[in-house]
Amino acid sequence: MRTLTLSLCAALALAPAAAGAHAFLKQSDPRVGATVAKAPASLRLTFTEGVVAAFCRVSVTGPAGFGGAGAVRPVAGAPATLSVDLHGPTPPGSYAVHWRVLSVDTHVTEGDFRFRVGP
Repeated sequence: MRTLTLSLCAALALAPAAAGAHAFLKQSDPRVGATVAKAPASLRLTFTEGVVAAFCRVSVTGPAGFGGAGAVRPVAGAPATLSVDLHGPTPPGSYAVHWRVLSVDTHVTEGDFRFRVGP
């Protein structure tokens, strides 16, 4: 009986941790809020857990004249990282990135951040 009680207590203690698992943005390149001298050719977004790239979306908006962003693609050997190419032109100014991902544990999360290109 005591073993059963201890097992049940251990299971209940671990349940909130398992229920709270979602893919959140861990880091990006360029970094969140950064100002870069030259526009990157692509963005890299790394999440706190693996994501299913086929069901992930990343949109990028920028200043007038921005050429847009390509499709999301997985990064080989990095199941928690996505890459998105930026199409030229990429003029100086503020860029907004919105992401929506499906994690390997089937939870959907989304968020956004900005970075700046130019002086």
